[in-house]
Amino acid sequence: MGLSQLLVSIIIPVYNTEAFVGRAIASAMNQSYLAIEIILINDGSSDRSGDICDEYAVKDSRIKVIHQQNQGVSAARNKGLDEATGSYIQFMDSDDEIDHDMTKWLVQAIAENKSDLVICGYANVSDKIIENRTEERSFTAEQWIFHSYVNPKLAPLSWSSCNMLFKRSIIEEHKLRFETILLMGEDVLFVLSYVRHCQMIYTLNRVLYKYYIFKPDDRVSAISYFSPDLYRFRILHLERMFANLNSELGKEELRHVYQAFMNVLILSLVHMGGYADFFAGRDIVKELSFIVHHPRVIEASKVYKRPRRADSRIIPLLIRWRLPRFLLPYLLSRGRKYIEKNGKRAHVRSIFRGAKTDI
Repeated sequence: MGLSQLLVSIIIPVYNTEAFVGRAIASAMNQSYLAIEIILINDGSSDRSGDICDEYAVKDSRIKVIHQQNQGVSAARNKGLDEATGSYIQFMDSDDEIDHDMTKWLVQAIAENKSDLVICGYANVSDKIIENRTEERSFTAEQWIFHSYVNPKLAPLSWSSCNMLFKRSIIEEHKLRFETILLMGEDVLFVLSYVRHCQMIYTLNRVLYKYYIFKPDDRVSAISYFSPDLYRFRILHLERMFANLNSELGKEELRHVYQAFMNVLILSLVHMGGYADFFAGRDIVKELSFIVHHPRVIEASKVYKRPRRADSRIIPLLIRWRLPRFLLPYLLSRGRKYIEKNGKRAHVRSIFRGAKTDI
């Protein structure tokens, strides 16, 4: 079967995006690469999104629409994977847009570079357009897992599955699916699980995906929400990173990983202090005790160094000394300063589905 005949399944979960879903579907339909199927999963929308999907399906036989009760984006993507028949899998959000040649470039790159995963650049679109590019190069699985964690230029490329092309054979052979308990971060864990089974990953220096960033008055999407318990995911992410490595990291590589981890963990703990009312009814000291006694946190705190003199010297020490009761007042103080400087987000919820979602 020739390259141009390999079918690509483009999976698009849809939930209450009636003002934008038509644009998303049209950009998928208008791909220069014609061998595609577009799978739209209407995840219990209460607006006209489902009707719009059906209208487009009448226009193009390559479109398949599935209507289901609301279960979240991960469950919707998983349903799309169950229905997909293509050799390759591409994901897209229903309020975004893809370049006319995106699928063509991704299929070409995965074939020419004998890769199992291709990752392209993307643009954040709001009042201005900010492009996130990467160099053209190949990575082994171990190289990608390491560099995408510690390299601030590569890390953003690994936080979404929408700027990638996957092989369905790998997904099905290893029974890979998105974790439905998470309300954010599900992409990076799915990609980690997938990369583990890759021989080679290729990064493409082309900006082919547009993420639309909306003002709160225009649209409340998943990225509109702030999660004060993100620190739990930071630990989970680190654990999964180590679990998916097929070889041990060297001492210097390990230091870089732990440095990157502590940077984001401390920031998440400061956010925890700023949104202390979110944790009403919960024992915050007990939460902090779980964190500071976690084996990976213990190891990371031993090698951590402040990246800037302005950063707290006390917080890392209290984490290293495993003193949660003394740590809490410092987090509350730093958290208040953070809120004074940046303001409080209007939409707040747990990172976990079914947990407390409102302050």
